[in-house]
Amino acid sequence: MRIAQITDSHIVAPGTLWKDRVDMAAGLAAAVARLNEIAPDLVVHTGDVVDGGGEAQYGLAAEILSELKAPLRLLPGNHDLRDRMRAAFGRQVALSDGPFLNFAEEAEGLTILGLDTIEEGQTAGRLCAERAAWLRERLARGRPALVFAHHPPCPLGLPFMDRFTFRGSELAAEAIQGRGVLRIATGHVHAAVERHWAGTLVAACPATGVQIPPAQDGGWPGFALEPAAIRLHDWSPALGLTVKTVPVEPGPFHPFEADPNADFSGTPHAE
Repeated sequence: MRIAQITDSHIVAPGTLWKDRVDMAAGLAAAVARLNEIAPDLVVHTGDVVDGGGEAQYGLAAEILSELKAPLRLLPGNHDLRDRMRAAFGRQVALSDGPFLNFAEEAEGLTILGLDTIEEGQTAGRLCAERAAWLRERLARGRPALVFAHHPPCPLGLPFMDRFTFRGSELAAEAIQGRGVLRIATGHVHAAVERHWAGTLVAACPATGVQIPPAQDGGWPGFALEPAAIRLHDWSPALGLTVKTVPVEPGPFHPFEADPNADFSGTPHAE
């Protein structure tokens, strides 16, 4: 089972550039084309599908994502609006009842959960009592679980992004501790950052659009036009969960040897 993750596409209105500089639609389209080459079993977009919640933005995002061959699930980010996501994407955004855009699926012994962590109009994420109860219920059996969310539920050592404190971090820790959560796969921070927390690994995925350099020292915040990436979460009962990060636009491939039957069992050394 291969579950691909993309995040933070920040689509703006057709014919416009994000910050008058970046073609976010082209970035998402390139990610879709790459995903179609990889052919995962499922794709999860972990939020900030669009930049400002506009209907035209969602129309363009839906048009681009309609080219995706794999099944798609979407979570809201702080730039999204739930009602407009529902209108644009229908059941691709939620497989559960209620006001929140959560989803839950089972595949090959793995529980796959999508957790809605937004508080509309706020940059910071939140886990309320209702969503925490939903999460605890679906983790109650203790099976191996992979949880997707937009916001990391804890600080990640990022001076700019950590200033937006996640509300309900204690609820999140209590809900997942000791319940088989292998990984919390998030977006939001526009960088590849990981932290061991509450007995699991919180791992943020780079964006399909722009990145926020994780090593910047907390001065004037900004973004970088660095390569976009896709996360591949591969699950098998034999190996468990393995995770790879691949570029949206890979470089040229060069074989190690011209002979396809070359023997690599030994390590060569100079005379």
